[in-house]
Amino acid sequence: MKHSHAKMKAKITMNIKSVTILTSLLLTLISLGALYAAGTNDPFAPYLDGKSPQIVREIAPAPQDITVRRVLFRIRDKDEIYAVIASPKTPGKHPGILLLHGSGGNAEEEKAMAWAQRGYVAVAPDVPGLYSPLTHGDLPMSKGYADGRYTMKPGTTNSVIFDGMLAAMKALDLLRSLPETDTTNIGVCGISWGGSMTTMVCGLAGDKVKAGFAIYGCGFFDKGNWLAGKPNPNAKPGSMAQNMTAEERERWLSDLDPGRRAPNIKAAFFLAAAANDFFGWPDAVQATLNEIPGEKNHFFAPNNNHKALIPGGSFTGEKPAATFIPTSFQPYPTPSGSKANWLSMEMPYFDYYLKGIGKPFPKVTVQKTSDPSLARFSVVATNPLIKTEVYWAKAYPPGAETDPEVLRKAELERVWIPQPAVKTADSLYEAKLPPEAVVWFAQVSDDRPVTVSGDLIQISTKP
Repeated sequence: MKHSHAKMKAKITMNIKSVTILTSLLLTLISLGALYAAGTNDPFAPYLDGKSPQIVREIAPAPQDITVRRVLFRIRDKDEIYAVIASPKTPGKHPGILLLHGSGGNAEEEKAMAWAQRGYVAVAPDVPGLYSPLTHGDLPMSKGYADGRYTMKPGTTNSVIFDGMLAAMKALDLLRSLPETDTTNIGVCGISWGGSMTTMVCGLAGDKVKAGFAIYGCGFFDKGNWLAGKPNPNAKPGSMAQNMTAEERERWLSDLDPGRRAPNIKAAFFLAAAANDFFGWPDAVQATLNEIPGEKNHFFAPNNNHKALIPGGSFTGEKPAATFIPTSFQPYPTPSGSKANWLSMEMPYFDYYLKGIGKPFPKVTVQKTSDPSLARFSVVATNPLIKTEVYWAKAYPPGAETDPEVLRKAELERVWIPQPAVKTADSLYEAKLPPEAVVWFAQVSDDRPVTVSGDLIQISTKP
């Protein structure tokens, strides 16, 4: 009897649990059904998944040995520009450096702090027309990352690139106005569009800048990526140079192309270029260099697109071989590697020109020969050379002369073939090129490491 009662009690308990589970499942299904039904109308439904958002940027706190200010400054009308000012706490005047971010970037706060730790006054602004729509706390921003770079109606000032260039120039004025800045030693450094801005600022500023370092950013857009596209009536207004009229293109080049301003560059200037760059093609880089009347230097990173995997170049994986530690500061800045610099060569460059520390970069000069297939160049170097090479390439494939898409593909995929250069006399080097070579440049690296190139040389195919 007791056994039967216990069995019945257990059965009832099981039935109650089953009903509870079924009720719970039914309520869940009803709830999911309601969410599903509302999902087509409720804009929040796809995003309320409870997952942690991806952190896209973390702003490092200011090290104790520097001062960091975050400010808004005005350019024209009511446009307000956000900028970071980082300064050493040590008394006296310090060299200044303006840092210009690339397309889709923001004010380079960590890089500014790293330069301040090295003894520089650094200003890093948000550049209109270039920066991504990220915010800095409760600080407002002016125009964000947008189209309109090639808008020329009704005038040049309607292009967001005009706003960007104006903001960069006023940021330079801000840097020069700071009481802690040594205005006789001012540098400008930027990458990609910020590199083109660097070239433009140095051209507009003249002798107000002592040293410039442009990375993947040159002028003469009409000799570079403007050649890579066809007009597209479906493109957003102002997003494509190819959609401008002939008059608008000429006005853009005259007013906004950095290469047209290069003859007024008074600063020592370095142009870091990638030989397969989608943005600044080698011909455009060389055309820009040709217009600079004073001291200039450069490199072409072979088989690289918007990067420089060469000695003294990009911080790939923070490898020691690509990390230059100068003597002008100890210890290494709190932001280090790629957070502190775009290229490691920036440090010895600005230390030499703005602080008088270290030695100059090597200088490669092409020497004329009666044999067009004989690459000959001289090198003036203060540090031991670890590599002396010539890079050459074949002609473009058929169709590149007439089809912009074929030309773009050929430019990006062109193979630059290395060939060792042999020392033939004091500071002279030579390399015999094969018959299929139509273009070449010399490149050397020293033991710091620092890499520089010679001019881009086109081999005539005519007898």
